Amino acid sequence: MSETVAVLGPGRIGRQIALTFALGGCRVLLVDLKARSVADSELVLADARREIARDLTLMAEEQVIAEADVAPALARIEERVGLGDLAACAFVQEALPESVDLKRATFKRLSDVISSDAIVASTSSTISPSHLADAVTKPERFLVAHWLNPAHIIPLVEVVPGQLTAPAIVERTLRLLEGLGKTPVRCADSPGFIGPRIQVLLMNEAVRLVEEGVATPEDVDRAFRAGMGFRFASVGIFEFIDWGGVDILYRASRYMSEALGDDRFKPARLVERKMAYNELGPKTGRGFFDYSGERRETFETTKIRALLRQLKRDRESAR
Repeated sequence: MSETVAVLGPGRIGRQIALTFALGGCRVLLVDLKARSVADSELVLADARREIARDLTLMAEEQVIAEADVAPALARIEERVGLGDLAACAFVQEALPESVDLKRATFKRLSDVISSDAIVASTSSTISPSHLADAVTKPERFLVAHWLNPAHIIPLVEVVPGQLTAPAIVERTLRLLEGLGKTPVRCADSPGFIGPRIQVLLMNEAVRLVEEGVATPEDVDRAFRAGMGFRFASVGIFEFIDWGGVDILYRASRYMSEALGDDRFKPARLVERKMAYNELGPKTGRGFFDYSGERRETFETTKIRALLRQLKRDRESAR
């Protein structure tokens, strides 16, 4: 991959994104746009370069990349102050603070200095692309590409088209991210997208456990790493619902809602519909997925093998 990309914002997520594009073979312009003195900008960009070099070295030490990849990747990153001329960029990734006004103002300025066919992506984790797209000239080439922190390690990137985003732009973005070794997932425009929406519920519930004296933060984290975190690394949420049984989720949800006196634990309407149609998972041949024929046996065997391999890796790394 030899495209030129720009990353707007040398903060933590911007540094990690720049590193990822550079490892993928792209020429990367890491741009500082904040209003500050030239000397301060140079300090920020120098710090960004040091952190990127550190992270590349750590990746090599952990054998995620080859040591020979470190210097070439770092050499592909160029630091810039201000937008300047970005006409050579085929892809621009905004990585600024989560402010609608800041992002919109930046996109309006950006439109004057990039080519008319460059893709413009925001890494917003919560702001709807529809609230940003009209600040970009030719909004059909705008979308959200939400990278999860730490962006150079977490495979997922949520790709969220706006109402005006051209399908070809979505496809080009998906291919670009796949070429970087990422796992892009297409998501409709909805508050919180996928990851943040689930994470907000999860994290708040963990805090409530501590508030109520159910467990300490240390034990909640230990339970998550050894239980749900371990399991969901190999088994998707819907795969696990099916595997355990939609009826188990239904009954557990009703019990917890009644026992805790809280409607937030009530079964989702789609769970109730699955119950009505007896679509409970592998045991009935269909749940959220199809398990007809040999698919049930294949599904269970595949997931058990994946969990066993994960257990083996964890035990080996603990030695």
